[in-house]
Amino acid sequence: MTNAPHIYCDPAIFAREQAELFAQQWLYAGLTHELATHNDFVRVNLAGRDVIIQNLHGDLHAFINVCSHRHSIIHDTPCGNRPLTCPYHGWHYNAEGTPVGIPCKKAFPAVTANPQAFNLQKLEVAKAGDFVFVRMNPGDSDLPTFLGDAYDFLTKVSAGLDQCIDTHESHIQANWKIVIENSLEGYHVPLVHRSSLAKATEIQFSQENEDSLEFMPPTGHSSVNNKANKKWLERWSRYQNDIGQWPFMFEHYVHRLVFPNLTVTSFLGYSFHVQHFRPNGVDSTTVYSKIFSAKFDNQTPRGKIIMQSIMKENIHFTHLIFQEDKLACERTQQGSAQATRPSIPGEIIEQRVSDFRKTYARLQPLE
Repeated sequence: MTNAPHIYCDPAIFAREQAELFAQQWLYAGLTHELATHNDFVRVNLAGRDVIIQNLHGDLHAFINVCSHRHSIIHDTPCGNRPLTCPYHGWHYNAEGTPVGIPCKKAFPAVTANPQAFNLQKLEVAKAGDFVFVRMNPGDSDLPTFLGDAYDFLTKVSAGLDQCIDTHESHIQANWKIVIENSLEGYHVPLVHRSSLAKATEIQFSQENEDSLEFMPPTGHSSVNNKANKKWLERWSRYQNDIGQWPFMFEHYVHRLVFPNLTVTSFLGYSFHVQHFRPNGVDSTTVYSKIFSAKFDNQTPRGKIIMQSIMKENIHFTHLIFQEDKLACERTQQGSAQATRPSIPGEIIEQRVSDFRKTYARLQPLE
């Protein structure tokens, strides 16, 4: 039962999720701006495995971060630029993961005779615009099929991304599902964010707003659009001539989940929050967040100052929301460890939580 509290606390269930859920899905791994030139790499933990994605002569390649020789890790920093060469004994690999440079190679006749037999473990990698995804095991669907109309959304977001104005990590002592479920509903906003997000919501969003909610089977991606308050938009339009135009403009707040653990959020499209929820353990999750400004055309010097002020406040506001959500998630984890009865998501107001759980149950059936 996906409402049962033990699914957030049982180490055996967490291990099954890594092997049977995360290892079978396309997983968000990074953005192309981190991999712009030859030998740029990022190192991420996907499905409990140490993975590197590297730009090799303009193409992206993904490998398990383990040298074939004596099993040293190849890259030991989160990102950087260096050849695909093991720092222990200097084995060098090409874009296919084949060892092509071996010091004292006469000592390794089997490798010399058949180097492809000693390839690095290579993984599938694909892109949706600037969003890079990796799949640990071969599957039936390509990335566009897996993403559905989220593919078009990520492509449009990518066309509008400009500078990364903030990078933030939030380490939360809670199960990854609790953290994501918290991000999928606004029912907690009046209490958890009473002096922050709740006040902004009253000003910026229509009180008669009917959320545009979408659930997209079979992978479970979902999105919600909250319409902006017309009076607020009228005040905003006074600055429009100074601020200019940006590529992906809309009159709502959007929160989109790419199942299982990526969210992209934006208000009006002038900036985007890309958030990756990485499971570390049964009761440990790290949220990696990047905020990007959009590309502006016809912006005046006054408009630039206005947007700099908005972005500065945006960063401060986001960090505050993270801290408030962190405490809420950690309290829920503590309570789940004590609970004996199923939890009760509300109808409509917590529909995305229920949809998330249905997808989880379909892809990760519980015994």
